[in-house]
Amino acid sequence: MARLLVFVLLALFALAVARGWLRANLPRPGTGARPSESIVRCEVCGLNLPQSEAFARAGLWYCSREHLESQ
Repeated sequence: MARLLVFVLLALFALAVARGWLRANLPRPGTGARPSESIVRCEVCGLNLPQSEAFARAGLWYCSREHLESQ
């Protein structure tokens, strides 16, 4: 009976190790190459931010609508 218990525990341990190894080698979703985005600098305060979040006027970039309207 003790031998059976040892074999069952060894099998469970081997299964846990195999699952961990398989999970470590699988590609994770969302970690693929993302397209890079340009970083721009606010003309008023100098804050660097992604271009998609910035406001532009006459080729100059601003971090907020308040900074855009102050110029």
